[in-house]
Amino acid sequence: MPSPIEGYLAYLGAIRSLSPRTIRAYADDLRLYEASCQKAGVVLESATPATGREFVADLVRAGYATSSVNRALSAVKGLYRYLVRFGQATLNPVKDVESLPMARTLPDFMFEDEMAAFIESASDDGFAGARDRAIFETLYSTGCRVSEIAGLRIADVDLAAGHARVTGKGAKDRTVFLSGPAVDAIRAWLPYRKARIMAESTETHLFLNARSGPLSSRGIAYIVERRVRLTGQHKHLSPHGFRHSFATHLVGRGADIRVVQALLGHENISTTQIYTHVDMARLRTVYDGAHPHAASPRRDAATEGKQR
Repeated sequence: MPSPIEGYLAYLGAIRSLSPRTIRAYADDLRLYEASCQKAGVVLESATPATGREFVADLVRAGYATSSVNRALSAVKGLYRYLVRFGQATLNPVKDVESLPMARTLPDFMFEDEMAAFIESASDDGFAGARDRAIFETLYSTGCRVSEIAGLRIADVDLAAGHARVTGKGAKDRTVFLSGPAVDAIRAWLPYRKARIMAESTETHLFLNARSGPLSSRGIAYIVERRVRLTGQHKHLSPHGFRHSFATHLVGRGADIRVVQALLGHENISTTQIYTHVDMARLRTVYDGAHPHAASPRRDAATEGKQR
């Protein structure tokens, strides 16, 4: 009989359609939990809330990041939900064990003029130039995850209608929109793609590498990093930075947060709400740079009192 953990991991792959990378991360977390149970002399199926709290405490003492601790706790909670659902446990002992509070950090993003200048810096001729320009325009136009862009196939893209179909987390499909510049860039790229593909090839991915195979997520990240170096950008920019910039600019121009949530493919609105904070940070930066008194040092009350 497979262990409860092995059964759960198989369920995540076959039924929940989680990626192999996510499943490996869950497996690592659950092995840590299993070791913690063994250390405490507790059978996994009969663990108590105290077991879960001690597991969290062990991770904190070992120096794990808050996000890693919370992910591990989430994996354990998911395991017990599975065990209860399929009659392998009578209760979820970690259901009410609270996650650690996360310090909210603002994601890296670019201002609109910075993004325009970055994309414009990419040549739109030649195999690599046309492809890179099309990738940048598509990333910014759609706000897609890099894995979603890497997975795009020719059949997923409707240039006439200006939209594409992407597969996101949990194998969930959604429609994203292609701006005029993105459509133009993809159209400019397609002849180079066609010229590179061998007549007998059955390759259907939209973006290709130099060997005419599908461009990977890491390959796209490398292309962005190389362009950053060439332009001398002082800001860190990754493929995910395009996604953050996309969302920030939509919110900044008045888009409803629920609409942005749907476009990004976020399951929970709380994930999207950080972009309202990002926009406030942007407004503060603009204010500090534009208002004549914003950057002036404030005099304290005692100083003002002496001058009166």
